[in-house]
Amino acid sequence: MSSIFSTYSAGENRVTASCLAVLRSLSLDRIERLLGALLEQSEFQLVRFENQPSKGGTGVPDAIIQSSVRLLIETKTQRNTVRSDQIERHLARLDEADESTCTLLVLTPDDVRPATLDQFDDSRIAWASFTALDQAINELLEDPKEVVSEREAFLLRELQSMLEAEELTASFNDTVIVAARNAWKEYQDLHAYVCQVNRSFQIVSRLGFYSKGVIYPLVPKILASHDNIEMTKDAYSGDLGKLVNRLVEEDRRPKGEQFKILLLSAPDSTNTIVLENAIPNDKRSKSGKPTAFTMGQRYVASDALRIAKLTSDLDDTSK
Repeated sequence: MSSIFSTYSAGENRVTASCLAVLRSLSLDRIERLLGALLEQSEFQLVRFENQPSKGGTGVPDAIIQSSVRLLIETKTQRNTVRSDQIERHLARLDEADESTCTLLVLTPDDVRPATLDQFDDSRIAWASFTALDQAINELLEDPKEVVSEREAFLLRELQSMLEAEELTASFNDTVIVAARNAWKEYQDLHAYVCQVNRSFQIVSRLGFYSKGVIYPLVPKILASHDNIEMTKDAYSGDLGKLVNRLVEEDRRPKGEQFKILLLSAPDSTNTIVLENAIPNDKRSKSGKPTAFTMGQRYVASDALRIAKLTSDLDDTSK
């Protein structure tokens, strides 16, 4: 594997060191966003900046910069290997801490929360999968409101490549749900999904569409994936060539630009899963505010989609 992280030691130390190396190279806002996603705390703050704080003592200074967080991370690179004795030791360390916010983040390749963690009735324990980390990075990089530097984007993509090469983001979830303000209509017209070049997806067999607060009821099969496809007429053969010709002829994409294209089964194909109804989103942040099911892409099991009534029914599997 070719990676900027190849000099780190093998196993868990290698993965942990790589994650920390990338995090410390990011801006504070980006660090807090990624950690907040893993902890499922959208309001997570490592450092608080406040003008003229009126609480906490006599006198009102012009500003305060304050931090009181201790975050322990336990990393596993094999499934089903979380040990209760390790968790107990980490919690004991937090018992001795004097920070106001103390959390133990357990980061593993498991598809669901390890059963070992259920032995502990302790709100300081948080679990996240490497798949969730991969998704959080994708959503960060694809958020048009985030101004991510080229260096930050490069490091984050390298980290994703390393996690994939280490087989840490492999998942039983076989479907990627994409944010689809325009893509849903385009799929119905063209039976394809067109996105930016080099967009990273886990190994999945299906693609679903989320927009306007619902997951739409058609879940097509991914028939083929093509990257770096130039919008030039008659440059390609077969189904890909026909699609590119339509994209150019109908002015759906600028001529000469490159895109990634996923060819999908048609809405009336037997390869397309047809759900009973669209699945409404009832996702909420920790503060109770409505939040999108995904702003970029999220992975779920197709079997779970078949029976879900609300997106909260997917929480046990989606990451």
